[in-house]
Amino acid sequence: MTGFRKRQVDLELSDRLVDPFEEGYEVVIRIGALADSSIIAHPLQPYRLIACASPAYLARHGVPATPAELVNHACLVYGIWSPSKPCRWVFSQAGKVEEVHPQGRMRSNDWKALLHAALEGYGITLGPATILSEEIRQGRLVQVLPDYAGPARPMHVLIPAGRRQTVKIRSFVSAIITEFGLYPPQSG
Repeated sequence: MTGFRKRQVDLELSDRLVDPFEEGYEVVIRIGALADSSIIAHPLQPYRLIACASPAYLARHGVPATPAELVNHACLVYGIWSPSKPCRWVFSQAGKVEEVHPQGRMRSNDWKALLHAALEGYGITLGPATILSEEIRQGRLVQVLPDYAGPARPMHVLIPAGRRQTVKIRSFVSAIITEFGLYPPQSG
């Protein structure tokens, strides 16, 4: 995204499902399944989640060997508690899927709060590999259950159909595709 340092970018971050056309957005990155056909969608590499914790937490509480062991750990859960929507973490290994329902030591709808709590040793969190990989590389976090694939959600860059695509929009979309990669990967 270095090509946009000299341009004005208005960035809004929200978990709210927005309507790009009705709300006037030029470009939207959506994580999750698509339902709207009035948009141009470019599929990106899936949004992958991994479990991790601080070295201090793991030294005090041990390292879970299987997803089932997560119920005995303090988990840091994304979302707000609701009896109708219990927390659900899904992992797979060699075609076998394991689903766990951690109670959570902390729940938040703010990813930065969960990341900070994990860094401070409050528990194990399930978060975006794109963010956590740098914390792991720096040694501030350790991936838990590395032999298990965590959840992956579809991710797309969306442009309202029928709206004029300026050079600025096309180059921004191109930069997003370069950053995240198309799915499936394009050869050539």
